[in-house]
Amino acid sequence: MRNRNRRKINRPTQNLDSFLDILTNTVGVLMFISLFVTLIASEADSIVKTPLSSETKKIPRFFEIRDNKIAYINDEKVGKDIEEITGNLPACNRPETPTEPNLFENQDFVSNLRAYRSCLRSRAQRIANFQTQTEYYNVRMINPSTFSFIYEPIPHKEGESKEELVLPRSEYLQVLEKLDPKKDYLAFIVRPDSFSGFRVAREEAWAKGFDVGWEPHKSERPIIFGSGGRAIGVQ
Repeated sequence: MRNRNRRKINRPTQNLDSFLDILTNTVGVLMFISLFVTLIASEADSIVKTPLSSETKKIPRFFEIRDNKIAYINDEKVGKDIEEITGNLPACNRPETPTEPNLFENQDFVSNLRAYRSCLRSRAQRIANFQTQTEYYNVRMINPSTFSFIYEPIPHKEGESKEELVLPRSEYLQVLEKLDPKKDYLAFIVRPDSFSGFRVAREEAWAKGFDVGWEPHKSERPIIFGSGGRAIGVQ
């Protein structure tokens, strides 16, 4: 009997490499998203959000709270010192351009123009070198074009602790006595280690009828005020 040779049918095998690549990438992305969400959730309690502020026509009076000690920035004194310096600066009068092509008038114009430019340079230099001091800060000009000043804490000069500022004759309460709740509000620059001190200072301010604004600042961030105004509003 003749043996029949069965024809062997070779069916094409399916290549799953591409599918596995897609599956691997998808799982990797899902793991990354899961890790990211976990990190955000774990840090949610440590994030300090700046409260919403409202518009006001009152004047901000600034305080810094660092190491849970409060210091009055007193930019009002700095403003008065600047006005005194600028008020004593020489007046620089620009000479009029001569209308007649007279040689001697042109020579006088050139001489007066040089004097005018020299006067402007002198004014700018005196303003650029501006320095003053408040009770807790050395203040100096850092950008004359934007009229920006940096407030640097005086070494070894600390403000009042949260225990001291509630005493009847504390410096903090004496400052508040000189201010008017109808015209002024208190703006606090709060460092990361000083929220407990801020809460005590805020309670005292509220008790005196003051509106309060605050903003968290990083420990290494300097205090710089410029001509553009201050950004801490009433909350």
